[in-house]
Amino acid sequence: MLALAVVVWGITPRITAVAGPHTDPLLLTTLRSLPTALFLLAALPILRYRMPHSRAVWGWTAVSGLMMVTIFLGGFTEAIIRAGPGIASVLGSTPPFFVALLGRIFLGDRVAPRTVVGLLVGFAGIVLMASSQLSSGNDAGDTALGMAFAIGASLGWAVGTLLVKELLQRHPETDLIGLTTGQYIVGGLALLVLALPIEGTGGTDWSSSDLWLSIAFISIVGSAIATIAYFGALRRLSATTVTAWLFLAPVVTVLLEIVLGHMPKPLVLAGMAITVAGVAIVNTAGAAPVPMEPQPEGAGGTAG
Repeated sequence: MLALAVVVWGITPRITAVAGPHTDPLLLTTLRSLPTALFLLAALPILRYRMPHSRAVWGWTAVSGLMMVTIFLGGFTEAIIRAGPGIASVLGSTPPFFVALLGRIFLGDRVAPRTVVGLLVGFAGIVLMASSQLSSGNDAGDTALGMAFAIGASLGWAVGTLLVKELLQRHPETDLIGLTTGQYIVGGLALLVLALPIEGTGGTDWSSSDLWLSIAFISIVGSAIATIAYFGALRRLSATTVTAWLFLAPVVTVLLEIVLGHMPKPLVLAGMAITVAGVAIVNTAGAAPVPMEPQPEGAGGTAG
């Protein structure tokens, strides 16, 4: 499940770049989120999945949706535009640190020293991979604002991950596809409320086939399928281990560029190797997987 999510999220930036010239950043994020919600809503009755079943679960779903859809997707897109892909990539890869820190402070999670070492090694690899892009060419004000957006996006993803982890522990019967659907409904509507007054629709080329083909991929595959796979892994593994795998998404991005004929610099290849080593350290740090709770027949966890 983690491998699927990482590969998809590593490919998504290239697809998103195709759509970028045809619309504004916030509206592009909205166009990614709302079709995801509609796709999942249509699939629920066909596949016999269900939406959150109580007010308590809906509360967790709504707040985590605002964190992982509205704040993360919106903030990361703005960070790329303002600070450049290099800085956004580095700062956008910091959720594992926030998960480890916040989990320790608020949930009392133990973080093994070897896990901390693995996180630092993995992040060092990310910095090496992005170092050739750190000079974005934007003015200082835009760069600083973009960095703030990237940090805010990472924090939103980390908080959302911990909320979902806690939800799955308190309500193990929660349907993962229903949970993801609820998140994208809440997060997508919030993005729509922000995008229309801030950007409007005048800057979008609604007749562009590149725009719609890109949106079809990043919404259905990049958002719906990959997020369900990520949550499926989160049901079984620690939040720190799961988020550490996010370091591998830029590795996939670089590998895709190689396939497309864009050979990276040796420093980037060295960063890839260091990143993989860091994730390997985290995964062998000895953290015990979360015990599986009995699942009612038809629960979404087995289909993630």
